[in-house]
Amino acid sequence: MSGYDAPRTRVRRRRRRGLGWLIALAVVIVLLVGADFAARAVAENVAASQFQKQGNLTNKPDVSIEGFPFLTQVASKDFSDIKVSAANEKEGPVTITSINATATGVRLNSYSFNSGTIGTISGTLLIDFTSLGNTLTNQIGALGTLLNGAGLNLTAAGPDEVNASMNLIVATGSATWRVSRVSPTELNITLIGSSNLPSSLLSSIQDVNIPIPKLPLGLKIDSVQVTSAGVVGTISGSNVPFGS
Repeated sequence: MSGYDAPRTRVRRRRRRGLGWLIALAVVIVLLVGADFAARAVAENVAASQFQKQGNLTNKPDVSIEGFPFLTQVASKDFSDIKVSAANEKEGPVTITSINATATGVRLNSYSFNSGTIGTISGTLLIDFTSLGNTLTNQIGALGTLLNGAGLNLTAAGPDEVNASMNLIVATGSATWRVSRVSPTELNITLIGSSNLPSSLLSSIQDVNIPIPKLPLGLKIDSVQVTSAGVVGTISGSNVPFGS
């Protein structure tokens, strides 16, 4: 019996040792993954602060560094995919409802995440109809004077057109504006149709330029489109430095 028990005992011991190694390896992997995620969270917070400073943003943006493992990207100081989003940013006369962009080819100058260069960044911005209506009311003095309280309601009329119903002190009317991009930092609102509006107002709403002097992170407006949510602009930038 003892002759047969010895090999079995050795087998059981080897199995226990193997199981122990597997458990130890699993613990190490869990610790490494935990460290990876913790380091990522710290880096995202630092990057958000730098992007806020660079873009003169009112609020700290949300930053998500994609890719796994994170620490290998830190070692190379090279990040291929960083998501950035911001909300309710006032640029010139207009408040941008939201900005969502993806930065690629991000190179750090040091391991501190305090400075670097964004190779390319692209995404979209949204100026919702409430924000656009407020901007038009403020930009067009005669409109603000004649509106009866919150009397301007904007809706989409096509890929580049906006309908406006106006509850004025003297009348109720409507207008249709065409929205276009004049330059990377300026939009244009052109009147293409109206109904039951006083002549004193028509001259002031014929052609309105809305400057957007400086988007964050060196972004420029490439094109605009009217959607059910508001005016959506495609935005992009390249070789954008950030930090000190």
